[in-house]
Amino acid sequence: MTVPTAALKKAREAANINQTEMAQRLGVSSNSVVSRLEKTETTDQAMAERYLKAIGTEQSLAMLDYYSREWKISKRPDFKHPNRDVLWQAETALQSLEVFEAGEFDALLAEPLKFLRSNLISTADYVWQTDHALAWIGVVGIGKTTALSHLTNLILPGTDGRPKPIFPASGGRTTTSEVVVRLGPAFGVAVEPKTEDEIRILVTEIVDAALDGKGGVSTEIDRAIRNMADLPKARDPNDPKILIDPIRELTRDYPESREDIVHAIVARMKLEQRTETQLLLSEDNAGGLEWLSKVVTEINFGRHARFSLPQRVTVFVPKRAMRKSDFDLTIIDTKGIHGATDRPDLQSMYSNPRTLSILCCAFNDAPGQETLDILKGLVDMGSDAIERQRVMLLVLPRADEALKVINGMGEPVESVAEGYAYRTSQILDSLAAENIPSVPILYFNAVEDGSATTWREISENIDVLRQRQLERLSRFTALALDFQNSADAHKIQQARNTLAREGQNIWNAYQDIPTAVRPAQQGLISELKRSHPSTIAAAVVRKGAWYNLDIHHFIGTGVRSDANLRTSGLVRKIQGRLDALRDQFNSTSEALALVDTLAEDLADWHQDFLVRAVTIGKNAFKQFLDADVEFWKELKRRWGQGSGYRNEIADMMEKWFEKEELNKARAKIDRRLAEAWKELVLDRVLESSALKEATDE
Repeated sequence: MTVPTAALKKAREAANINQTEMAQRLGVSSNSVVSRLEKTETTDQAMAERYLKAIGTEQSLAMLDYYSREWKISKRPDFKHPNRDVLWQAETALQSLEVFEAGEFDALLAEPLKFLRSNLISTADYVWQTDHALAWIGVVGIGKTTALSHLTNLILPGTDGRPKPIFPASGGRTTTSEVVVRLGPAFGVAVEPKTEDEIRILVTEIVDAALDGKGGVSTEIDRAIRNMADLPKARDPNDPKILIDPIRELTRDYPESREDIVHAIVARMKLEQRTETQLLLSEDNAGGLEWLSKVVTEINFGRHARFSLPQRVTVFVPKRAMRKSDFDLTIIDTKGIHGATDRPDLQSMYSNPRTLSILCCAFNDAPGQETLDILKGLVDMGSDAIERQRVMLLVLPRADEALKVINGMGEPVESVAEGYAYRTSQILDSLAAENIPSVPILYFNAVEDGSATTWREISENIDVLRQRQLERLSRFTALALDFQNSADAHKIQQARNTLAREGQNIWNAYQDIPTAVRPAQQGLISELKRSHPSTIAAAVVRKGAWYNLDIHHFIGTGVRSDANLRTSGLVRKIQGRLDALRDQFNSTSEALALVDTLAEDLADWHQDFLVRAVTIGKNAFKQFLDADVEFWKELKRRWGQGSGYRNEIADMMEKWFEKEELNKARAKIDRRLAEAWKELVLDRVLESSALKEATDE
């Protein structure tokens, strides 16, 4: 047995024993012996036992017992692992299977044994890993950056004595990019810059807006680019209510061509000198958070001479700098929603099985239209994010908003807690009205509520997210431990033969999926009719590939929604047949586990199919959209031609999709969906239920 000396040190510190006292307890000459020991990576069994017994606390003795256990098959988790006991039980089960397999047993049990072992190992691997992400999602100006900074303890003293976020946060339209916080050995910043082509497009839009008085880019991007080019707007000394725009004044130097103005601005940005992509600071530096805050702020506002305009900023902090958690957390502060709620970056958060998406909303109108749109979209696309509790709602009240809630008697509530209770009831009613299942709801007032309490509640939601895998691991552990004593080879073989036949029947019966019931472009057309005109114009300039309105992504999610409508009924029918088998196998625990696992996996396979549907939809139409140069020119020409822009663009897009030549794309979608359904669902059902040794009874 070897024990990490870091664990020994933590046990000593938890017992409030200094190195001098520890030396006395160990009977060594000086604390330098203890110091040298704790600087090594591991220590042997004899020293670890001596050391932990000398501490003599309940924790140290539990640690001694834990590290005395022999892990032969799976990797030993850290003593601090929140599920170490469950993992040890799984390890014990794996060892028992190994012993059973080494002896004489009925050959008919070989496949059931393999099934138990593979599921134990794969499920234990998920539980063993403690890395999870918290994705903070909300509209611009909602306060999510302030909330996540307080909750993670990434704050600094403000000039007014109140804590302030280390990240730029001042009421919205501040952050230029997504910010990711990762644990690391030291403080650091890594930047993924925007491409020069994208920067040039942004500058062109800024110039057009400055000269034409409409359109443009987001406030935060405009600010950063102007700072990089040293062209910030300034107050008119003769009228402080007016801002002087130096870009407009450039027209005097370049009266003939806007392209010349764009070129001049890009040249002033000195992109060739802005090639730095990372900076690191020692972990031991006492001013790490202050340094981090300064660097991130300078990069965000375009004031750091060595960094270009960021696409994504990744911040590294030592674990001690963040609020304590049982998990190794990555914090993702997504780009604020300003327009479409269905974005590729957000969809990747919802589908990640290790990510908890925190939908932030204001208190007074909670849950808010954007949150409803997100949740309704997840339901329409058949996402399992709500069912698996990977999505929660964080309501962000300000000042005394909670005390202004009116109760059932028409009077103000008497406490904040009562205000929260009434608002929760109203939120749940709003979700029910849209046929959206309930989601966990938390509240956090950054000024008045305790950060530690809300942080603990968020951590509990991570526990819930892991619960399905924990239950699965416990189920297989119990089966494996009981396997060698009570397994009835004949009954198991009969059940597996029955399951194999039913798997083949399912494969034969559900090959054909229904025809399309929802046009791929339906969601896109709806979004175009409600998006901001400048957002649509930005998407048109980029031939649909704009993060705030990704036309190709909308088509893909439209195909996914249709694929969900077309196949959900088939999945329910397959689940029904598995339920019938479950009743039939009720007296044989190993056979019942086969069916339960197949039913769980079926839900996962359907998700894989729906994710594939997005790619199928995007690829089917993208080649036609990319090739239709004249269509994009027509859309572009419509900008600035008067009112009705959104509806006209939506009508033009609707007519484009009616073109007969696109029947090829629709036929390709049908063919690819059928192939994906067979590959990702039916073939897996067949493979999982099949038994090489299966024979006719």
